[in-house]
Amino acid sequence: LLVVIAIIAILAAILFPVFARARENARRASCQSNLKQIGLGIMQYTQDYDERLPGSRIGPATNDSTQWYSWHHAVQPYVKSKQLFKCPSNTST
Repeated sequence: LLVVIAIIAILAAILFPVFARARENARRASCQSNLKQIGLGIMQYTQDYDERLPGSRIGPATNDSTQWYSWHHAVQPYVKSKQLFKCPSNTST
């Protein structure tokens, strides 16, 4: 019984880093896909607005607002998802 448990522990020690690496590679691929979708959204924006890129600060979100309407707000209708702007590998928030 102890031999079987030892063999299972050795296999687990070998396989867990492989699974962690595969998970990180999947996150990296997802992040690359998000960047591609953002790039395509920016290209669609530039086609609609006479080949002009969205500015870093476009203007107030509303007339009485102090928040700025920035480039990701301008591109958001073209990408249809706010989750694209967050990389899955980022653990800060």
